[in-house]
Amino acid sequence: MKKLILFIFYTTAIVAATDIALGLMINKYVMTHQLPGRYQKYDKLIRQVEPDILLIGNSAILNGIDPSIIENSLGQTCYNGGMMGQDPDFFETMVDCALQRYTPKVIILGFRPEEMGEKVGDGIYDVLRPYYHTGYNSIDNHFNNTSKSEQILMQSSLYRYNGIWVRILLNGLYNKENISADGSLMNEVPSVLPTIRDIKNYDIPLKRKTDCIERIIQKCQARGVKVFICFPPTLQHFTNPRLPCIEAVVKICEKYNIECFIDYDNPDFQQSPELFYDNNHLNRNGAKLYSVQIASKIKRTITK
Repeated sequence: MKKLILFIFYTTAIVAATDIALGLMINKYVMTHQLPGRYQKYDKLIRQVEPDILLIGNSAILNGIDPSIIENSLGQTCYNGGMMGQDPDFFETMVDCALQRYTPKVIILGFRPEEMGEKVGDGIYDVLRPYYHTGYNSIDNHFNNTSKSEQILMQSSLYRYNGIWVRILLNGLYNKENISADGSLMNEVPSVLPTIRDIKNYDIPLKRKTDCIERIIQKCQARGVKVFICFPPTLQHFTNPRLPCIEAVVKICEKYNIECFIDYDNPDFQQSPELFYDNNHLNRNGAKLYSVQIASKIKRTITK
């Protein structure tokens, strides 16, 4: 029994020491190096870029707005901070990280209506584990309010960083995401064009997600940041044009006097499938056209 106790003690001590040592080394690497692959985009958005105009959202923005067109039209620097598979909770964290570092002139928040509901699910927040306890209050607060088991695991460096090395390895072997320096990822025109599809089932907005949108606006307005919200075009026909998720966001925008550009069912785009990569995303040509339209709308607003 004594040998067993000693074995357990020494094993635990070795694991703990290894965890601490690796944690110190990995943390130093993370804080002093540009991480590759998709983490490079997170790194830039959280710690580096300071554009006049910051785009925040998911793939609807990532693939749907070309920052160079916004820059040329408005004469201000622009960065596309759109991330695949994310939701309002993640958007709020990215806005918090930006505001902790600097004050942009404009933030454009863009996503699809269904992101406000429960059917889509939550964003992919675990990718931010490596930034826990590195000085970003919003990230710390998120993980500090997770389950008890998650909070315990987050104290382990091996747990927080276990996804980095796999992503670095995969990036070295195969990286299909050709994200531009301005943060955008423009889709090419597909060989087979998508066809419009009918959407009959409607999701209702989650209060947790509408609260995120409202807090984003409040925080930005408190810092004098102009906020715009947009729903980029989709190749989907909604039998009920007044979607509950859209209505919830519109009410918030009206409350705070925010411009909301509702283009998810824009007929000019829906009649032109050659502008889409698939039913949810514009291709390169569609993104350029939509960027021109968004830039024009924003220019009219900020020059009033």
